[in-house]
Amino acid sequence: TTAHPLSPFQPRGLAGASNAWAAAASRSASGGTLLANDPHLGFSAPAIWYLARLELRTGGVIGGSIPGVPLVLTGRSQRLGWGLTSAYVDDQDVLIEELNPENPSQYRTPDGWKEFETRASIVEIDGQDPVTLTLRWTDNGPVMPGSFRNLETITPPGHVAALSWTVLSPNDTSLTAGMGVMHAQTVAEAITASKGYIAPAQNLTLVDRGSIAMKTIGAIPRRDAAHQSQGRMPALGWRPENRWQGRLPYASNPGFVSPVGGILGNTNNKTVDRPFPNHVSFHWGDTQRVQRWRRLMQTREVHTRDSFIEAQLDTVSFTARSLLPLIGSELWFTGEAAPAGTAERQRQRALALLAEWNGEMNEHWPEPLIYAAWLRSLQDRMARDELGPMTDALTHVEPLFIERAFRNVDGAAIWCDVRQSAPVETCADMARLALDDALIWIGETWGTQLESLRWGDAHQATHDHPVLGQVPVLRFFVNIRQSTSGGDNTLQRGLTRGTGDAPFENVHGAGYRGVYDFADPNSSVFVISTGQSGHFLSRHYDDLAQLWRRGEYIPMSLDEGLARAAAVGVTRLEPLQ
Repeated sequence: TTAHPLSPFQPRGLAGASNAWAAAASRSASGGTLLANDPHLGFSAPAIWYLARLELRTGGVIGGSIPGVPLVLTGRSQRLGWGLTSAYVDDQDVLIEELNPENPSQYRTPDGWKEFETRASIVEIDGQDPVTLTLRWTDNGPVMPGSFRNLETITPPGHVAALSWTVLSPNDTSLTAGMGVMHAQTVAEAITASKGYIAPAQNLTLVDRGSIAMKTIGAIPRRDAAHQSQGRMPALGWRPENRWQGRLPYASNPGFVSPVGGILGNTNNKTVDRPFPNHVSFHWGDTQRVQRWRRLMQTREVHTRDSFIEAQLDTVSFTARSLLPLIGSELWFTGEAAPAGTAERQRQRALALLAEWNGEMNEHWPEPLIYAAWLRSLQDRMARDELGPMTDALTHVEPLFIERAFRNVDGAAIWCDVRQSAPVETCADMARLALDDALIWIGETWGTQLESLRWGDAHQATHDHPVLGQVPVLRFFVNIRQSTSGGDNTLQRGLTRGTGDAPFENVHGAGYRGVYDFADPNSSVFVISTGQSGHFLSRHYDDLAQLWRRGEYIPMSLDEGLARAAAVGVTRLEPLQ
């Protein structure tokens, strides 16, 4: 479930995420538009994000950049604010290509056999002879090795697998589109400029002085309505109906401009409900955070910069609030008196704590750890006798799976019965057994005094150095570890590792946070999760980390005088002559 750090294919749970929301002037206490954005990516030290200001012919832009990318990806200019969330567009298909048995340098197409496009790639290896790899392309995309994601197990003899992916477009104008957004002065101009953006698909949330909008940007493949698998499984690459037929028009990408309610946002949740082949995606990134977001947005008539910050830092788990009453419905305040030291007494203590808990994933409290361990054990018990070793791939709790089983939606309660045993177990049985499993694990790992447990001890943010982070002694200098609140499904997202001896470590979340207020642009606030320096001996390597952990921010201004007045120094980068 963990990918090589250089691999562009991340495990499903650890791909990009993010939050963004905006308020129109009519829903703002100050009468100016508001925008909040916190992109979620894997944690590292130094962080992926870098605070920067760029000076363009149309004026300055300020916010979050990524070193090596000449763009402010989320931030503001004097007139426009923009933020990104992953759009979860269905933009990859695997096609099975048939090799010519008479000539393996050819593959089948709708028009007969065709030669692979090939290129030799020489890999230099220190101290050894170089290795030459022959890379092959079909009309559908590059041929992938059978060892990748175990493709060989589903690829018939005499066939290979090719990948169609929008990011492989030979004419990628995404950077140009990003430049266009930075130059744009209005929401409409930014939407127009984003037409050339290709991949990876994003939801672009925009505000100018008078309006708000959200537009899905990026190429969406045009598939035939008769596609054999609708792109959900590998399909035969020589069948015309399985091949992409270009892209859907940009105008058909989901978009929302100046909604009547004056509030819009995205937590990687489903944005449109359209049938295939205009479906956008079969898999969306969130069903949980959006529930809490809606509540926070609609419980206020008007919003402020501080209410947007409050939502960005919110650690209440809708998942915990909705699932605990279900899975504990036959356990709360039941059972006979049990002597101290017994499993029954420990279960009663845990249930008593959870019964009074409000679902806040607070780093200082024991309840989040008990809840998280209980749900993890419950899902494992429900799935393992049906799925066997494949259950190991379920690294994170799927809330809708648990809910449907406990509500017996379409007979889903059958997941609670252990098929390999004679009795018929109920979901209440599974909940009780799983709670005991969780308490045993907690006792062995963190201790049996439940009231003194801290979620933050298990949920440490792992800003680890990708190269030096495993080196003995040195790792204590380069890795930044901090106790953190939040969890898998809170707005202040702290996605857990899900595997290994420390499954609840916080490995993926908001490495950047920004809130932009166009009633007073200079009051906009920003922060990244480590520091501005990439050198671990610099005091700026981790000086923003504690602010980030405490939910604090720093100001940044487009006023050059203010910026220089607060500077600790000036660094000049000059090209070599």
